[in-house]
Amino acid sequence: MIIRTLFLASTAALSITAGAQAADAIVAAEPEAMEYVRVCDAFGEGFFYIPGTETCLKIGGYVRFDNNVGDSPYDGEDQAWSPFTRGTLTLDARNDTEYGQLRSFIEMRSEASGGETTSYINSGFITLGGFMAGVNDSRYDLFLNSAGNIINDDVIDYTGSRTNQVSYQWGGDKGFSAFIGLEEGGGTYDTGFLGRPTEDYKGAHPLAGARIQEDWGGLFVIGGYDTEADAFGGKIRADVVFNDVFKIFIMAGYQSDWDNDKGLGNTRQRNYYGPWNGDWAAWGGFTATVNDKTSINGQVAYEDDGTLATALNMEYMIVDNFKVQPEFNYTKFDGERGDGDAFGGTIRFQRDF
Repeated sequence: MIIRTLFLASTAALSITAGAQAADAIVAAEPEAMEYVRVCDAFGEGFFYIPGTETCLKIGGYVRFDNNVGDSPYDGEDQAWSPFTRGTLTLDARNDTEYGQLRSFIEMRSEASGGETTSYINSGFITLGGFMAGVNDSRYDLFLNSAGNIINDDVIDYTGSRTNQVSYQWGGDKGFSAFIGLEEGGGTYDTGFLGRPTEDYKGAHPLAGARIQEDWGGLFVIGGYDTEADAFGGKIRADVVFNDVFKIFIMAGYQSDWDNDKGLGNTRQRNYYGPWNGDWAAWGGFTATVNDKTSINGQVAYEDDGTLATALNMEYMIVDNFKVQPEFNYTKFDGERGDGDAFGGTIRFQRDF
């Protein structure tokens, strides 16, 4: 009986002790689930979802180093040693809505040249479906795909500078598309006469364009009206893709009332949609793809005032996203640009990311 009583007492004591230890035990908290960045493949390579949202973001940009040698193709001045470095950062945010794709885009640039460094926003705009508003290169430039794959492609200029704008476009990058819009006009333009006063454009300029782009090439037409200069400017362009190796383009521009005296001191007032000298100008060029790494590009341009500009370069991809592009330029000046020739060139190194 005594042994049984001791056994039962011991069992009860052990049970109480175990219960007390269980009550004092520390239970580790479950770790919170980590939210990894998800790849977004809805808008092409490089996009990812901003955590906690359905917005896709792509971060990109490039670093570029140019060095000019010989004569400037723009004015014939000796360029001596004139390096130029630029770094850009782009943020491209997109998501789909019931009204189409919503996009916001920002490009920020910093440049170093001549011992000075500048930073600015090169473009910043919002699009929703076909609607676009913000600051960017003029649609007079971008809608026609600029000119050729040339570094100094604007010796005979074909567009005004970047500007605030609003527009609506029907259609996309392939097939038929058209747009209408308003632009502020940007930049300060020399009149080209004695004293060279300048004029800032701040009015709202209407413009419209249409194009068709297919695998064989494309046809483009665009026109704009500078409300302050009271002048029209328009361009047409044709691209032909012969095969995977060779393609060409030709482009022509016309502006009204070139030889006017509406500017300061009865000088010429420049037309935002006619930045060349003379009533008309023309551009033409080619791209020959040698292999996956190498292409050769050429361009010839002429303006009614008499200046001829030519360029030839080779673009070589050293490794993925890193290229070198040496270019030779020759300009024969005439008219308001004076007489003479310019022989020079540029070598460019650029790393995209």
